[in-house]
Amino acid sequence: MKKLISKIKKWYSTLPDKKRHLELIAAILSIPMMSTVIFINYNNIKNQKNKTTTENTPIQVIITGTNSDSKITTNPIATSNPKQPECQKDIGSVKIISPNEDEIITSDNVCINIATDDKYCPITWSYQLNNNNWSDYSDKEICLYNLTPGEKQLKIKIKSTVVDKIITLERNFIYQTSDITTTPTSTLTNTPIPTFTPTQ
Repeated sequence: MKKLISKIKKWYSTLPDKKRHLELIAAILSIPMMSTVIFINYNNIKNQKNKTTTENTPIQVIITGTNSDSKITTNPIATSNPKQPECQKDIGSVKIISPNEDEIITSDNVCINIATDDKYCPITWSYQLNNNNWSDYSDKEICLYNLTPGEKQLKIKIKSTVVDKIITLERNFIYQTSDITTTPTSTLTNTPIPTFTPTQ
């Protein structure tokens, strides 16, 4: 330490008179600046290490309940992915919500609403209208367009995607077009007959 102080004194004494004070002030001011830069860099490196360790830690999210009172809890210590509950390997309760039996429908398109139970494995369906060909199996919504007026018989085959099981639902409804064309009626009006008076 004494050697360092003596070197600083020696260096200071060799400076020209005008520069001595400026150099000394600059050297004194640079010490806190350098220490601040070192401190900031050290904190940045430390925060970067903490961030990478937390990113690699899996987060387990557990959702309980099925209504608005559901609670979500997080557990950052979990090391394995949570297992999702297995679906029940059956078709379960499936029913046609709309159209109703023997309902009269006048809208241009008829969409069929099917109610299923989420706890069962996914299903697909095929439909047949008035004993025509069956459609391909799909999980897309069934909508019928450009129907001709009259009674309709709809059959829907419900098939499980995991087990070899099929059930058939049936619904009858009546389709009527909403376009009612009116025929114009003509009215007859009496035209007056002109009368002549003889001149004398």
